[in-house]
Amino acid sequence: MSTLNVNTSFNIDLQFSSAPIHIRFFAWLIDGIIFWLYYYISFSALDKILGGEAYASGAVYFIYLPIFCYHLLFEILNHGQSLGKMTLGIRVVSADGKEESNTQAMVRWIMRTLDFGGIVMILVLFMGFTDLDFLQWMLALCNILAIILFLTTKYNQRLGDLAAGTVVVYKKLPFDLQDTIFRDLHTEGYTVQFPTVMKLSDNDINIIDNVVKRHRKSDIGNYMESIATKVKAALEIDTDLENDIFLETLLNDYNYLSRK
Repeated sequence: MSTLNVNTSFNIDLQFSSAPIHIRFFAWLIDGIIFWLYYYISFSALDKILGGEAYASGAVYFIYLPIFCYHLLFEILNHGQSLGKMTLGIRVVSADGKEESNTQAMVRWIMRTLDFGGIVMILVLFMGFTDLDFLQWMLALCNILAIILFLTTKYNQRLGDLAAGTVVVYKKLPFDLQDTIFRDLHTEGYTVQFPTVMKLSDNDINIIDNVVKRHRKSDIGNYMESIATKVKAALEIDTDLENDIFLETLLNDYNYLSRK
């Protein structure tokens, strides 16, 4: 399991772990079970409606469509998580730590045809291949190539991840960069201690805000110390305040100055 370092525009480092191959396999297995249940229920119902002529009518191909689009739709609509990934707490993110974009999701989906036998589905659905021996060899080849990439790439990336610039992470980013930075601050008579805080970017302020919020609920002292040290050095601040008090004061100063 590799660690992906995400460096913000102000050189504040965040870290999270790429999903190991066995976790991704189990997520894939869960999705596969969901596919099978969906197909079994849908096909049984359709076949009953059509009097046993589901295959002959060609209507069965409409059942395949949701399966074919499953990963694309879930990654776009569910923040980079299929049901299998969501169950195991992993998700697809951009390699720069941001949420996966729709374009990246599309690239991963297109390249899926070369991973885990997706190309076999293409051959069956759209090219009418019926040679089972050939399809089995293609499926085996796709799986072998996918496993080789999992084992040899730094962040256990498949071909679609490499093409899209994404990583499947085992842990969520420790801080949500989209959280609000608004603070209920009494501004009357307030004295700014660190005016250079305005040099920070919005993302950096968001990170600091989330560190402070998390510190109240759990022990993240290492993150807090690292961020406080880097901010002090970057803004050339010399203070004896404890890290948590320093960051709280920094946020208050930012909120005060940004309202002026």
